This record gives sequence, structure tokens and C-alpha cells, in this order.
Amino acid sequence: MRSPGTVVIVGAGLAGARCAETLRAEGFDGDIVLVGAERHAPYERPALSKEFLAGKRGLEDLALRPESFWADQEIDLCLGNRVVAVDPEQKTATLAQGSELAWDALVIATGARARRLPFPTPSGVHVLRTVDDAIGLREELGPGKRLCIIGGGFVGAEVASTAIELGLEVTMLEAGPAPFARALGTDVGRLLARRYRRFDVDLRTGVGAAGFRWDGGGITGVALSDGREVECDVALAAVGMERSLDLISPDPEPPVYACGDVAGSRGHWTAAAAEGVDVARRLLGLEPRPRQPAFFWSDQFGLRLQLVGDTSGAERVELEGSDEALVARYLSAEGELLAALAANQPAAVGELRRELAAAA
Repeated sequence: MRSPGTVVIVGAGLAGARCAETLRAEGFDGDIVLVGAERHAPYERPALSKEFLAGKRGLEDLALRPESFWADQEIDLCLGNRVVAVDPEQKTATLAQGSELAWDALVIATGARARRLPFPTPSGVHVLRTVDDAIGLREELGPGKRLCIIGGGFVGAEVASTAIELGLEVTMLEAGPAPFARALGTDVGRLLARRYRRFDVDLRTGVGAAGFRWDGGGITGVALSDGREVECDVALAAVGMERSLDLISPDPEPPVYACGDVAGSRGHWTAAAAEGVDVARRLLGLEPRPRQPAFFWSDQFGLRLQLVGDTSGAERVELEGSDEALVARYLSAEGELLAALAANQPAAVGELRRELAAAA
């Protein structure tokens, strides 16, 4: 687009922040307004289930940029404001308090929200998407307390690992045959399940939650789909996320753009950052950067898991190592490498990324 002009970016997470930064770095000299529903300046989310939840890092440690950066770059942070409507014809975005922002280009980077359970959920049941969610959960994680985690995905596993370190009793419910069976394969999932149990997690597979038990003082238990019940003092629903599509269609057209989780991002942190950069370059008429294989990592139970590529089309998995250190290679029916998982094998990750990039 031609400068000057106004770009309004709705969503002050990683994708939105990287989009704003890139616009300035590539020479855009119009107005940039970065609108965030949260009251916090852009911050990193991966630590919410780990170091921040454990109290090892504070909110100031999570900031993506120093406080002065946004003013120095003349990026207007509009925090604690939620956009409730977008008018593509009038090129306006309406805030919850009624005021409007005019734009020449609009970027939607509203991310995703925690998926809710399909039955009544009392206020004491936690989710984990934002720093305020993490603060609320952290306040309840005391030694000796009983935590029930519904969902055996990455967020659930990372919170379980943190809670064990903090001295809680942890029960994890996984509806599938093993954690990550769909994303990483049953063999890897069962290997991780053995590790969780070695760390004293009461992992229950093939069972889900059916409801909650609570009294005037809070949560007392979780009713299971098999008729049993788990007693607990704290509960976390970690059953995935859903895109925040309240403002746009899944595939918007210029001058409206989308990036990050709301655009169906795969690869989590690194993909959201890359998409924010790519949208900024599209706005400026610049060539897109070469695509890199999706990349994701997770720290849990003494493991650094690093996933490169997309496992969804894999027909078979070649697994080497043990639950202390392993490499899993995800192959197509023709034997082509589609993705790879390295656990405590950092030296292998670079070569695997190069191999995937070459194949692409």
C-alpha cells in the first residue's frame, strides 16, 4: 500500500506485534494502531504454562519488546480495548465503548480462545490462554493440592509438569489411547505416557470428563465418562482452542488481512511470528519470504520436545531412542520425510529442518 495511510491491527499478540514491527522496519511511514483486548503490552505466551506458572519469571520478563519500543517506533498501543465490529465498506473498526477507528488496511490477529467443555462449568474451572488466566491458576497451585487436568495435549502436559514440580497431586484425563496419539502417533504417545506416570502423574487414558462436582467453597471433583469420579481441589480444562472468527470470514480479502491462529496457523509460536511478517510484506507489496517448515517446541517432565514439519499426512513413524532422548521421523507412504520430533536431541534438529526444507 502507499504511504501515508492507517493500518489498524486487531490483536496485540505475537502475530499482530510482528506485523506492526515489520511495517516500520520495511519503511511504512503511515499510522499504525495495535489494538489489544488485554491490558498488557505484547508478551510471549509459551512461558505461561511453565516458568511463569511456576513463579520463576514475572510479567515484566515476558514482554516481547521493552516498554519504550512501541513509542519509539510510533506504534500506537490501544490496550484494554476490544473491537466488536468491522465495517469493510466504511473502513471502520468499532470498539466496545462505542468509538471508531478508521483504517486504510485492517489486519485481524485476534488469535484463538480456549475451547469450552460441552457441559456446565463452574467459575472455579480454569483455562489457560492469557497471562491473567495464568495468574488465576497460579494462585491456586499450592503444595499438596489435587489438580485435575482435562486434556492431554501440550498445554495440559506442560501444566502437569509444572504442578508436579510445585508439589501437587496431578490427575490427567486423555480421551484417546495415549497423549498426543493423533498429533505424534500412538507409539510416541505411549512412550510419553510411561514418562508421565514415572513422574507420579495419575494419567487416565480412554476416558473424558462428564461434569463437575462443587460446593460453596469451590471444585470438589470431576465426574468421568466411565461413571467414576476424580477428587480434586483445582481443575484445568485444556481441550484445545478455537479460532476467534467473530470479526471476519475465514478467508478475508484485501484490504482486510489475517495472520496467526485466527488464520489457521500451524506451528504455533514460530508460525504466528512468520505470518505477521508476511502480512506486513503483502501490505507493502514486497515479495514473500521463503516458507520454512513449521516448528514447535514444548518443555515437560525434563524433556525438550521439538517438532519440525507437519505430521498430519504421515503413514508411518520410525522411532529411535527412549523416553530420555529420541528422534521420531514421520514418513509418507513413499518414504518421504514429512516431519520429525526430537526429544532432548538438540543437535538433530538443525539437520532435520534442513532435510525438510530441501524436500519442500
